[in-house]
Amino acid sequence: MQQLADQAWNNTAETTEIGHAVMREIFRTRRMLPGESEKAEQFAEEAAPHLPNIMAAIAKGEPIHLVLPAFPAKSPNRAKTLGPVPDLGEDIAFKNLNDMCERISRVYDGGAKLTVCSDGRVFADVVHIPDDDVTTYNQELRARFGERYQGTIGFFDLDDVYPSMPDYVTLREELMVNYAEPLQSLRQRCKSEAEAGEMYKGITRFLVEDYSGLPEFQGQAKNAIQNYARKAAYRVIQRSNAWSRLVADHLPGVIRLSIHPQFRVSAKIGVNLVGAEDVWTTPWHSVVLKVGDKSTLVPRSEAERRNAMLIFENGRPFFYQQREAVAS
Repeated sequence: MQQLADQAWNNTAETTEIGHAVMREIFRTRRMLPGESEKAEQFAEEAAPHLPNIMAAIAKGEPIHLVLPAFPAKSPNRAKTLGPVPDLGEDIAFKNLNDMCERISRVYDGGAKLTVCSDGRVFADVVHIPDDDVTTYNQELRARFGERYQGTIGFFDLDDVYPSMPDYVTLREELMVNYAEPLQSLRQRCKSEAEAGEMYKGITRFLVEDYSGLPEFQGQAKNAIQNYARKAAYRVIQRSNAWSRLVADHLPGVIRLSIHPQFRVSAKIGVNLVGAEDVWTTPWHSVVLKVGDKSTLVPRSEAERRNAMLIFENGRPFFYQQREAVAS
């Protein structure tokens, strides 16, 4: 009897050790809010929100299931992006996500799988992205990376949830009816909760940048665009949160990743998809600028200001290369 008890204890100890190793591999790609990375690591506290789901998967011998709401569509502001289709930014991001899954596989035999929950359909109208561009972007992501990382990375979007909806307006309304938080409540949380407030400021800034480059906002004063963006930011967050709740219903027991920087202790783990000076920058709001072998994300206008060379792949603009690096 004592032998069986010792064996059970050892199995539990081994499971815990593996769970911690998995957690540290995920944390290697962590993206935190400014100032958070300067704090001393408190691993037990930081891992606590996520370990139960990891331990449950390990106990069953199942893959660690990671979920990332991301890759909505390219920003329509062409001062920031090359066009509506994926480019080198997405290539690097998906490689880094696959590398994270492979690292987990090296410390846990059950491996890992990741579901990208494309959220562009959720708020396309608010951010002024045509639904046709969302469709094209999502289809190309699945065609390009679904095959390349088959068995590791999968996809899920609002079209998968409501396939029989007659139009995208009705589809979004269905999401909001079932999962949305009242705007009044959200506004209050953005004022009282640090995490919600940081999200609101980050989204507002991106919307100001995006709107400023669109024809329908040309000629408008900066203050008018900022006021419009502030109101729209609440709706983007409201819909994004509704999408998160739907995803939690459809994909329970997962490790929740985020493309937005997070606090050290958070229900979500921010992940760094591609290097950038600004922790809020994503591949769909920027272009890749290569300086030698190093890649970073910058607005398209910044790459052109540096007189970087535009590089094409299969006839499409793909990234920028610093000319000094090309000449050498």
